[in-house]
Amino acid sequence: MNRYYHDIVPSGYSAWFVLICASLSYALLISIYNVFFHPLAKVPGPFLAKLSKVWLFRTELTGDAANILAALHKKYGPVVRVSPNEVVVHDREAFVTMHRQGTRFYKKPAFYDAFKGVFGNLFTFLDPEDHSRRKRLMSPSFSSASLVAHQAIIYEALKPLTTTIYEKVRLQQPVPIFPIVRKFALDAICAFSYGYSSKKPTFIEEEARNKIFAALDNSPRDLLVFQHFPVLKFLVGVLAKIVPDAAPDAVLFLQRYGMERLAASRKAKDQDHPGLFYNMAQLLSAKNQQLTDEQLVAESSTLFFAGTDTTATTIAIGLWHLLHKPDIYTHLYDELKTIMPEKDSQPTLKQLESLPFFDACIKEGLRIACPPRGRLPRVVPSEGFQVHDVFLPAGTFVSHPISYLLHDEKVFPEPMEYRPERWLQANAKELETYLYPFSRGTRVCIGQTLSVSEQRICIAQFVRRFQPAQFEKFRPIKGREYINYVMYDDLPMNLVEAD
Repeated sequence: MNRYYHDIVPSGYSAWFVLICASLSYALLISIYNVFFHPLAKVPGPFLAKLSKVWLFRTELTGDAANILAALHKKYGPVVRVSPNEVVVHDREAFVTMHRQGTRFYKKPAFYDAFKGVFGNLFTFLDPEDHSRRKRLMSPSFSSASLVAHQAIIYEALKPLTTTIYEKVRLQQPVPIFPIVRKFALDAICAFSYGYSSKKPTFIEEEARNKIFAALDNSPRDLLVFQHFPVLKFLVGVLAKIVPDAAPDAVLFLQRYGMERLAASRKAKDQDHPGLFYNMAQLLSAKNQQLTDEQLVAESSTLFFAGTDTTATTIAIGLWHLLHKPDIYTHLYDELKTIMPEKDSQPTLKQLESLPFFDACIKEGLRIACPPRGRLPRVVPSEGFQVHDVFLPAGTFVSHPISYLLHDEKVFPEPMEYRPERWLQANAKELETYLYPFSRGTRVCIGQTLSVSEQRICIAQFVRRFQPAQFEKFRPIKGREYINYVMYDDLPMNLVEAD
Protein backbone atom coordinates (compact mmCIF):
# COMPACT_ATOMS: atom_id res chain seq x y z
CA MET A 1 0.00 0.00 0.00
CA ASN A 2 2.83 2.37 0.92
CA ARG A 3 4.57 1.65 -2.33
CA TYR A 4 1.40 2.16 -4.35
CA TYR A 5 0.79 5.54 -2.60
CA HIS A 6 4.30 6.78 -3.39
CA ASP A 7 3.95 5.69 -7.00
CA ILE A 8 0.94 8.02 -7.34
CA VAL A 9 2.12 10.89 -5.11
CA PRO A 10 5.67 12.12 -5.84
CA SER A 11 7.98 12.11 -2.84
CA GLY A 12 8.22 15.50 -1.11
CA TYR A 13 4.76 16.58 -2.23
CA SER A 14 2.66 14.04 -0.37
CA ALA A 15 1.83 16.23 2.63
CA TRP A 16 0.82 19.17 0.45
CA PHE A 17 -1.14 16.91 -1.85
CA VAL A 18 -3.10 15.43 1.03
CA LEU A 19 -3.69 18.85 2.56
CA ILE A 20 -4.95 20.34 -0.70
CA CYS A 21 -7.18 17.35 -1.43
CA ALA A 22 -8.59 17.43 2.09
CA SER A 23 -9.27 21.17 1.85
CA LEU A 24 -10.97 20.84 -1.52
CA SER A 25 -13.03 17.92 -0.28
CA TYR A 26 -14.09 19.85 2.79
CA ALA A 27 -15.05 22.89 0.69
CA LEU A 28 -17.01 20.67 -1.68
CA LEU A 29 -18.88 18.98 1.15
CA ILE A 30 -19.69 22.33 2.78
CA SER A 31 -20.93 23.67 -0.56
CA ILE A 32 -23.13 20.62 -1.12
CA TYR A 33 -24.53 20.99 2.39
CA ASN A 34 -25.20 24.73 1.95
CA VAL A 35 -26.99 24.25 -1.37
CA PHE A 36 -29.02 21.10 -0.67
CA PHE A 37 -29.23 20.37 3.06
CA HIS A 38 -28.90 23.69 4.93
CA PRO A 39 -32.07 24.84 6.77
CA LEU A 40 -32.18 27.78 4.32
CA ALA A 41 -31.69 25.57 1.24
CA LYS A 42 -35.17 26.31 -0.11
CA VAL A 43 -34.94 30.09 0.39
CA PRO A 44 -34.47 31.70 -3.04
CA GLY A 45 -31.44 33.79 -3.91
CA PRO A 46 -28.36 33.96 -6.16
CA PHE A 47 -26.72 30.54 -6.51
CA LEU A 48 -23.25 31.80 -5.56
CA ALA A 49 -24.69 33.37 -2.38
CA LYS A 50 -25.73 29.90 -1.22
CA LEU A 51 -22.18 28.55 -1.57
CA SER A 52 -20.24 30.98 0.63
CA LYS A 53 -20.06 34.46 2.16
CA VAL A 54 -17.84 35.67 -0.68
CA TRP A 55 -20.79 36.68 -2.90
CA LEU A 56 -22.15 39.08 -0.26
CA PHE A 57 -18.69 40.44 0.51
CA ARG A 58 -17.98 41.20 -3.14
CA THR A 59 -21.43 42.74 -3.55
CA GLU A 60 -20.86 45.09 -0.63
CA LEU A 61 -17.41 46.04 -1.93
CA THR A 62 -19.08 47.48 -5.05
CA GLY A 63 -20.48 50.30 -2.93
CA ASP A 64 -23.94 49.68 -4.40
CA ALA A 65 -25.12 46.76 -2.30
CA ALA A 66 -28.34 48.44 -1.15
CA ASN A 67 -29.59 48.78 -4.74
CA ILE A 68 -28.31 45.34 -5.78
CA LEU A 69 -30.07 43.67 -2.85
CA ALA A 70 -33.26 45.66 -3.42
CA ALA A 71 -33.35 44.49 -7.05
CA LEU A 72 -33.15 40.85 -5.93
CA HIS A 73 -36.55 41.12 -4.25
CA LYS A 74 -38.20 41.85 -7.59
CA LYS A 75 -36.83 38.53 -8.84
CA TYR A 76 -37.01 36.31 -5.76
CA GLY A 77 -39.69 37.81 -3.50
CA PRO A 78 -39.73 39.32 0.02
CA VAL A 79 -37.15 36.90 1.49
CA VAL A 80 -33.79 36.46 -0.27
CA ARG A 81 -30.83 34.33 0.78
CA VAL A 82 -27.64 36.39 0.42
CA SER A 83 -25.19 34.17 2.31
CA PRO A 84 -25.27 30.55 3.53
CA ASN A 85 -26.83 31.58 6.84
CA GLU A 86 -28.17 35.06 6.10
CA VAL A 87 -31.25 36.51 4.44
CA VAL A 88 -32.55 39.97 3.69
CA VAL A 89 -36.28 40.63 3.92
CA HIS A 90 -38.46 43.33 2.42
CA ASP A 91 -41.56 43.57 4.57
CA ARG A 92 -42.55 46.41 6.88
CA GLU A 93 -44.19 44.16 9.48
CA ALA A 94 -41.04 42.05 9.65
CA PHE A 95 -38.97 45.22 10.15
CA VAL A 96 -41.24 46.36 12.99
CA THR A 97 -41.03 42.94 14.65
CA MET A 98 -37.24 42.87 14.43
CA HIS A 99 -36.81 46.41 15.75
CA ARG A 100 -39.56 46.72 18.36
CA GLN A 101 -39.02 47.71 21.99
CA GLY A 102 -37.65 44.79 23.97
CA THR A 103 -36.76 42.87 20.82
CA ARG A 104 -35.01 39.52 21.12
CA PHE A 105 -33.50 39.92 17.66
CA TYR A 106 -30.03 40.75 18.95
CA LYS A 107 -27.26 42.21 16.85
CA LYS A 108 -25.08 39.91 14.74
CA PRO A 109 -21.77 39.73 16.69
CA ALA A 110 -19.31 39.66 13.77
CA PHE A 111 -20.97 42.63 12.08
CA TYR A 112 -20.96 44.95 15.10
CA ASP A 113 -17.71 43.74 16.66
CA ALA A 114 -15.97 45.23 13.61
CA PHE A 115 -16.79 48.68 15.03
CA LYS A 116 -15.47 47.85 18.49
CA GLY A 117 -12.01 48.61 19.82
CA VAL A 118 -10.80 47.21 23.11
CA PHE A 119 -13.92 48.58 24.83
CA GLY A 120 -17.51 48.28 23.72
CA ASN A 121 -19.81 51.24 23.26
CA LEU A 122 -23.51 51.97 22.97
CA PHE A 123 -23.57 51.03 19.28
CA THR A 124 -21.62 47.76 19.59
CA PHE A 125 -23.01 46.31 22.82
CA LEU A 126 -24.68 42.97 22.11
CA ASP A 127 -25.98 42.30 25.62
CA PRO A 128 -29.26 44.19 26.27
CA GLU A 129 -28.27 44.89 29.89
CA ASP A 130 -24.94 46.46 28.88
CA HIS A 131 -26.75 48.57 26.32
CA SER A 132 -29.46 49.61 28.76
CA ARG A 133 -26.97 50.68 31.46
CA ARG A 134 -24.94 52.81 29.05
CA LYS A 135 -28.04 54.30 27.46
CA ARG A 136 -29.34 55.44 30.86
CA LEU A 137 -26.10 57.39 31.33
CA MET A 138 -26.25 59.05 27.94
CA SER A 139 -29.98 59.66 27.40
CA PRO A 140 -30.32 62.78 29.62
CA SER A 141 -27.86 64.66 27.39
CA PHE A 142 -29.93 63.79 24.31
CA SER A 143 -33.28 64.80 25.80
CA SER A 144 -35.34 67.57 24.22
CA ALA A 145 -34.69 69.82 27.22
CA SER A 146 -30.91 69.37 26.92
CA LEU A 147 -31.00 70.06 23.19
CA VAL A 148 -32.73 73.39 23.78
CA ALA A 149 -29.55 74.45 25.58
CA HIS A 150 -27.41 72.85 22.88
CA GLN A 151 -28.96 74.95 20.11
CA ALA A 152 -26.65 77.81 21.13
CA ILE A 153 -23.68 75.56 20.30
CA ILE A 154 -25.22 74.66 16.94
CA TYR A 155 -25.56 78.33 16.03
CA GLU A 156 -21.98 78.99 17.13
CA ALA A 157 -20.69 76.03 15.10
CA LEU A 158 -22.45 77.46 12.04
CA LYS A 159 -20.50 80.73 12.11
CA PRO A 160 -17.41 79.35 10.32
CA LEU A 161 -19.71 77.83 7.70
CA THR A 162 -21.52 81.07 6.92
CA THR A 163 -18.23 83.00 6.96
CA THR A 164 -16.77 80.60 4.38
CA ILE A 165 -19.82 80.89 2.15
CA TYR A 166 -19.88 84.70 2.31
CA GLU A 167 -16.21 84.74 1.30
CA LYS A 168 -16.86 82.41 -1.66
CA VAL A 169 -19.84 84.53 -2.72
CA ARG A 170 -17.75 87.70 -2.55
CA LEU A 171 -15.08 86.10 -4.75
CA GLN A 172 -17.74 84.60 -7.05
CA GLN A 173 -16.34 81.12 -6.47
CA PRO A 174 -18.33 77.87 -6.27
CA VAL A 175 -19.27 76.87 -2.72
CA PRO A 176 -18.36 73.23 -1.88
CA ILE A 177 -21.54 72.30 -0.03
CA PHE A 178 -20.52 68.93 1.43
CA PRO A 179 -17.05 69.83 2.85
CA ILE A 180 -18.29 72.92 4.69
CA VAL A 181 -21.36 71.14 6.06
CA ARG A 182 -19.12 68.29 7.17
CA LYS A 183 -16.90 70.67 9.14
CA PHE A 184 -19.97 72.10 10.84
CA ALA A 185 -21.30 68.65 11.79
CA LEU A 186 -17.95 67.58 13.26
CA ASP A 187 -17.54 70.80 15.25
CA ALA A 188 -21.08 70.47 16.59
CA ILE A 189 -20.72 66.84 17.73
CA CYS A 190 -17.31 67.54 19.29
CA ALA A 191 -18.67 70.50 21.28
CA PHE A 192 -21.68 68.43 22.30
CA SER A 193 -19.43 65.63 23.56
CA TYR A 194 -16.62 67.52 25.28
CA GLY A 195 -18.24 70.80 26.22
CA TYR A 196 -18.13 74.35 24.99
CA SER A 197 -17.59 77.87 26.29
CA SER A 198 -19.52 80.70 24.67
CA LYS A 199 -16.98 83.14 26.16
CA LYS A 200 -14.07 81.47 24.39
CA PRO A 201 -15.40 79.29 21.57
CA THR A 202 -12.90 76.82 20.16
CA PHE A 203 -13.59 74.08 17.68
CA ILE A 204 -11.45 71.35 16.15
CA GLU A 205 -8.10 72.41 14.76
CA GLU A 206 -7.65 72.07 10.99
CA GLU A 207 -4.97 69.36 11.21
CA ALA A 208 -7.00 67.25 13.62
CA ARG A 209 -10.14 67.75 11.55
CA ASN A 210 -8.40 66.52 8.40
CA LYS A 211 -7.17 63.40 10.20
CA ILE A 212 -10.66 62.65 11.48
CA PHE A 213 -12.07 63.08 7.99
CA ALA A 214 -9.38 60.75 6.64
CA ALA A 215 -10.47 58.16 9.20
CA LEU A 216 -14.11 58.60 8.19
CA ASP A 217 -13.21 58.26 4.51
CA ASN A 218 -10.95 55.23 4.79
CA SER A 219 -12.64 53.10 7.43
CA PRO A 220 -15.87 51.93 5.70
CA ARG A 221 -14.20 49.48 3.31
CA ASP A 222 -11.85 48.28 6.07
CA LEU A 223 -14.82 47.59 8.31
CA LEU A 224 -16.42 45.48 5.58
CA VAL A 225 -13.38 43.21 5.57
CA PHE A 226 -13.54 42.80 9.36
CA GLN A 227 -17.29 42.13 9.25
CA HIS A 228 -17.02 39.34 6.72
CA PHE A 229 -13.73 37.92 7.99
CA PRO A 230 -13.75 38.52 11.78
CA VAL A 231 -10.58 36.48 12.28
CA LEU A 232 -8.67 39.36 10.67
CA LYS A 233 -10.14 41.77 13.23
CA PHE A 234 -9.03 39.40 15.98
CA LEU A 235 -5.49 39.18 14.58
CA VAL A 236 -5.22 42.96 14.26
CA GLY A 237 -6.41 43.28 17.87
CA VAL A 238 -3.82 40.78 19.10
CA LEU A 239 -1.07 42.54 17.17
CA ALA A 240 -2.14 45.93 18.57
CA LYS A 241 -1.85 44.58 22.14
CA ILE A 242 1.65 43.28 21.47
CA VAL A 243 2.79 46.29 19.43
CA PRO A 244 0.45 49.22 20.26
CA ASP A 245 1.77 51.36 17.41
CA ALA A 246 0.77 48.62 14.95
CA ALA A 247 -2.90 49.58 15.28
CA PRO A 248 -4.37 51.42 12.27
CA ASP A 249 -3.37 55.10 12.15
CA ALA A 250 -7.01 56.24 12.25
CA VAL A 251 -7.66 54.24 15.43
CA LEU A 252 -4.51 55.51 17.13
CA PHE A 253 -5.28 59.11 16.24
CA LEU A 254 -8.89 58.98 17.45
CA GLN A 255 -7.75 57.45 20.74
CA ARG A 256 -5.05 60.09 21.28
CA TYR A 257 -7.28 62.95 20.23
CA GLY A 258 -10.13 61.73 22.41
CA MET A 259 -7.82 61.57 25.43
CA GLU A 260 -6.52 65.09 24.75
CA ARG A 261 -10.02 66.58 24.45
CA LEU A 262 -11.21 64.74 27.54
CA ALA A 263 -8.29 66.05 29.59
CA ALA A 264 -8.77 69.60 28.27
CA SER A 265 -12.49 69.56 29.06
CA ARG A 266 -11.77 68.61 32.67
CA LYS A 267 -9.35 71.51 33.07
CA ALA A 268 -11.72 74.07 31.53
CA LYS A 269 -13.27 76.36 34.14
CA ASP A 270 -15.58 78.52 32.06
CA GLN A 271 -17.63 76.00 30.07
CA ASP A 272 -21.27 77.05 30.21
CA HIS A 273 -22.10 73.88 28.22
CA PRO A 274 -20.08 71.13 29.95
CA GLY A 275 -20.93 68.39 27.46
CA LEU A 276 -22.04 64.77 27.32
CA PHE A 277 -19.09 63.20 29.12
CA TYR A 278 -19.25 65.66 32.01
CA ASN A 279 -22.95 64.86 32.43
CA MET A 280 -22.20 61.12 32.35
CA ALA A 281 -19.51 61.56 35.01
CA GLN A 282 -21.96 63.41 37.26
CA LEU A 283 -24.53 60.61 37.00
CA LEU A 284 -21.89 57.98 37.71
CA SER A 285 -20.56 59.92 40.69
CA ALA A 286 -24.02 60.04 42.22
CA LYS A 287 -24.06 56.22 42.05
CA ASN A 288 -20.46 55.81 43.25
CA GLN A 289 -19.54 54.38 39.84
CA GLN A 290 -17.19 55.43 37.10
CA LEU A 291 -16.09 54.71 33.55
CA THR A 292 -12.44 54.69 32.57
CA ASP A 293 -11.14 57.33 30.20
CA GLU A 294 -10.66 54.58 27.61
CA GLN A 295 -14.36 53.68 27.83
CA LEU A 296 -15.38 57.33 27.42
CA VAL A 297 -13.09 57.73 24.41
CA ALA A 298 -14.63 54.61 22.87
CA GLU A 299 -17.99 56.40 23.00
CA SER A 300 -16.52 59.60 21.55
CA SER A 301 -15.01 57.74 18.59
CA THR A 302 -18.41 56.23 17.85
CA LEU A 303 -20.07 59.65 18.07
CA PHE A 304 -17.55 61.06 15.58
CA PHE A 305 -18.32 58.24 13.17
CA ALA A 306 -22.08 58.08 13.71
CA GLY A 307 -22.76 61.76 14.32
CA THR A 308 -20.68 63.48 11.66
CA ASP A 309 -21.13 62.05 8.19
CA THR A 310 -24.70 60.82 8.63
CA THR A 311 -25.81 64.34 9.59
CA ALA A 312 -23.55 66.08 7.06
CA THR A 313 -24.66 63.80 4.23
CA THR A 314 -28.34 64.33 5.00
CA ILE A 315 -27.94 68.12 5.14
CA ALA A 316 -25.84 68.24 1.96
CA ILE A 317 -28.17 65.99 -0.04
CA GLY A 318 -31.22 67.93 1.16
CA LEU A 319 -29.63 71.26 0.21
CA TRP A 320 -28.48 69.92 -3.16
CA HIS A 321 -32.03 68.95 -4.06
CA LEU A 322 -33.42 72.25 -2.77
CA LEU A 323 -30.88 74.21 -4.82
CA HIS A 324 -32.22 72.60 -7.99
CA LYS A 325 -35.92 73.15 -7.23
CA PRO A 326 -36.72 76.88 -7.66
CA ASP A 327 -40.40 76.63 -6.67
CA ILE A 328 -39.64 74.63 -3.54
CA TYR A 329 -36.68 76.84 -2.61
CA THR A 330 -38.75 80.01 -2.95
CA HIS A 331 -41.64 78.53 -0.97
CA LEU A 332 -39.29 77.51 1.84
CA TYR A 333 -37.51 80.88 1.82
CA ASP A 334 -40.84 82.73 2.14
CA GLU A 335 -41.94 80.51 5.02
CA LEU A 336 -38.65 80.93 6.88
CA LYS A 337 -38.88 84.71 6.60
CA THR A 338 -42.03 84.63 8.74
CA ILE A 339 -39.87 83.72 11.76
CA MET A 340 -36.53 85.02 10.43
CA PRO A 341 -37.15 88.63 9.36
CA GLU A 342 -33.40 89.30 9.33
CA LYS A 343 -30.65 87.16 7.82
CA ASP A 344 -28.96 86.78 11.19
CA SER A 345 -32.17 85.82 13.01
CA GLN A 346 -31.74 82.80 15.26
CA PRO A 347 -35.15 81.18 15.77
CA THR A 348 -35.58 78.53 18.43
CA LEU A 349 -35.98 74.89 17.52
CA LYS A 350 -39.60 75.11 18.61
CA GLN A 351 -40.21 77.93 16.12
CA LEU A 352 -38.52 75.99 13.32
CA GLU A 353 -40.55 72.88 14.14
CA SER A 354 -43.77 74.88 13.79
CA LEU A 355 -43.25 75.54 10.07
CA PRO A 356 -45.20 72.89 8.12
CA PHE A 357 -43.43 73.20 4.76
CA PHE A 358 -40.00 73.32 6.39
CA ASP A 359 -40.89 70.22 8.39
CA ALA A 360 -41.88 68.51 5.14
CA CYS A 361 -38.51 69.46 3.60
CA ILE A 362 -36.65 68.00 6.59
CA LYS A 363 -38.57 64.72 6.35
CA GLU A 364 -38.04 64.47 2.61
CA GLY A 365 -34.32 65.16 3.03
CA LEU A 366 -34.06 62.40 5.63
CA ARG A 367 -36.06 60.03 3.44
CA ILE A 368 -34.13 60.52 0.23
CA ALA A 369 -30.67 60.72 1.86
CA CYS A 370 -31.13 57.69 4.15
CA PRO A 371 -27.43 57.54 5.15
CA PRO A 372 -27.50 53.99 6.61
CA ARG A 373 -28.82 52.22 3.52
CA GLY A 374 -27.23 48.81 3.97
CA ARG A 375 -27.68 45.74 6.14
CA LEU A 376 -28.01 45.94 9.91
CA PRO A 377 -28.18 42.19 10.61
CA ARG A 378 -29.87 40.61 13.60
CA VAL A 379 -29.96 37.04 14.92
CA VAL A 380 -33.27 35.16 14.78
CA PRO A 381 -34.27 34.19 18.38
CA SER A 382 -34.96 30.68 19.68
CA GLU A 383 -38.60 30.56 18.51
CA GLY A 384 -37.67 31.23 14.88
CA PHE A 385 -39.21 33.83 12.60
CA GLN A 386 -42.00 33.45 10.04
CA VAL A 387 -41.83 35.90 7.12
CA HIS A 388 -44.62 35.27 4.61
CA ASP A 389 -44.29 31.58 3.64
CA VAL A 390 -40.67 31.28 4.76
CA PHE A 391 -39.72 30.05 8.23
CA LEU A 392 -36.31 31.22 9.44
CA PRO A 393 -34.84 28.95 12.15
CA ALA A 394 -33.11 30.22 15.27
CA GLY A 395 -29.60 31.49 14.64
CA THR A 396 -30.29 32.71 11.12
CA PHE A 397 -28.91 36.16 10.39
CA VAL A 398 -31.62 38.46 9.06
CA SER A 399 -31.64 42.09 8.03
CA HIS A 400 -34.09 44.61 6.63
CA PRO A 401 -32.26 47.62 5.15
CA ILE A 402 -33.85 50.92 6.19
CA SER A 403 -33.69 52.06 2.56
CA TYR A 404 -36.28 49.41 1.66
CA LEU A 405 -38.82 51.45 3.62
CA LEU A 406 -37.70 54.97 2.74
CA HIS A 407 -37.30 54.23 -0.97
CA ASP A 408 -40.32 51.92 -1.39
CA GLU A 409 -41.86 52.95 -4.72
CA LYS A 410 -45.25 51.57 -3.69
CA VAL A 411 -45.35 53.97 -0.74
CA PHE A 412 -43.30 56.82 -2.21
CA PRO A 413 -43.92 56.97 -5.99
CA GLU A 414 -40.73 57.99 -7.84
CA PRO A 415 -38.79 57.51 -4.59
CA MET A 416 -35.60 59.27 -5.69
CA GLU A 417 -37.50 62.45 -6.59
CA TYR A 418 -37.36 65.18 -3.92
CA ARG A 419 -41.00 66.07 -3.21
CA PRO A 420 -41.67 67.67 0.20
CA GLU A 421 -45.36 67.97 -0.68
CA ARG A 422 -45.68 64.22 -0.01
CA TRP A 423 -45.70 65.04 3.69
CA LEU A 424 -48.54 67.55 3.38
CA GLN A 425 -50.99 65.17 1.72
CA ALA A 426 -53.93 63.40 3.37
CA ASN A 427 -51.94 60.16 3.77
CA ALA A 428 -49.00 61.83 5.54
CA LYS A 429 -49.62 59.88 8.77
CA GLU A 430 -49.41 56.61 6.85
CA LEU A 431 -46.15 57.71 5.21
CA GLU A 432 -44.64 58.40 8.62
CA THR A 433 -45.04 54.72 9.52
CA TYR A 434 -42.33 54.07 6.91
CA LEU A 435 -40.04 56.92 7.98
CA TYR A 436 -37.42 55.27 10.19
CA PRO A 437 -34.14 56.88 9.05
CA PHE A 438 -32.64 56.23 12.50
CA SER A 439 -34.11 52.72 12.86
CA ARG A 440 -36.60 52.14 15.69
CA GLY A 441 -37.21 50.33 18.96
CA THR A 442 -34.71 49.55 21.70
CA ARG A 443 -31.66 50.13 19.48
CA VAL A 444 -32.88 53.29 17.77
CA CYS A 445 -30.10 55.85 17.24
CA ILE A 446 -29.73 57.80 20.48
CA GLY A 447 -28.63 60.91 18.59
CA GLN A 448 -31.60 61.23 16.25
CA THR A 449 -33.05 64.34 17.92
CA LEU A 450 -29.63 66.00 17.97
CA SER A 451 -29.08 65.24 14.28
CA VAL A 452 -32.47 66.58 13.23
CA SER A 453 -31.92 69.71 15.33
CA GLU A 454 -28.63 70.36 13.52
CA GLN A 455 -30.35 69.78 10.19
CA ARG A 456 -33.15 72.23 10.96
CA ILE A 457 -30.87 75.03 12.12
CA CYS A 458 -28.26 74.57 9.38
CA ILE A 459 -30.72 74.39 6.47
CA ALA A 460 -32.77 77.31 7.81
CA GLN A 461 -29.70 79.53 8.11
CA PHE A 462 -28.47 78.52 4.66
CA VAL A 463 -31.75 79.11 2.81
CA ARG A 464 -32.46 82.41 4.61
CA ARG A 465 -29.01 83.81 3.74
CA PHE A 466 -28.22 82.39 0.29
CA GLN A 467 -29.72 81.28 -2.99
CA PRO A 468 -28.35 79.82 -6.23
CA ALA A 469 -26.82 82.30 -8.66
CA GLN A 470 -28.82 80.35 -11.23
CA PHE A 471 -31.10 77.36 -10.85
CA GLU A 472 -29.59 74.57 -12.94
CA LYS A 473 -30.67 71.11 -14.07
CA PHE A 474 -30.21 68.52 -11.32
CA ARG A 475 -26.97 66.54 -11.42
CA PRO A 476 -26.89 63.14 -9.67
CA ILE A 477 -24.75 62.96 -6.54
CA LYS A 478 -21.62 60.81 -6.58
CA GLY A 479 -21.33 58.46 -3.64
CA ARG A 480 -21.09 54.86 -2.47
CA GLU A 481 -22.80 52.79 0.19
CA TYR A 482 -20.53 50.76 2.45
CA ILE A 483 -21.47 50.89 6.12
CA ASN A 484 -23.16 54.22 5.61
CA TYR A 485 -23.44 56.47 2.56
CA VAL A 486 -20.00 57.81 1.61
CA MET A 487 -19.92 61.03 -0.40
CA TYR A 488 -17.46 61.33 -3.28
CA ASP A 489 -18.79 64.71 -4.30
CA ASP A 490 -18.10 68.23 -2.98
CA LEU A 491 -21.43 69.40 -4.48
CA PRO A 492 -20.08 72.76 -5.75
CA MET A 493 -22.67 75.48 -6.34
CA ASN A 494 -22.44 79.16 -7.25
CA LEU A 495 -24.43 81.18 -4.71
CA VAL A 496 -25.49 84.76 -4.14
CA GLU A 497 -26.85 86.47 -1.04
CA ALA A 498 -30.59 86.31 -0.52
CA ASP A 499 -32.66 89.46 -0.04
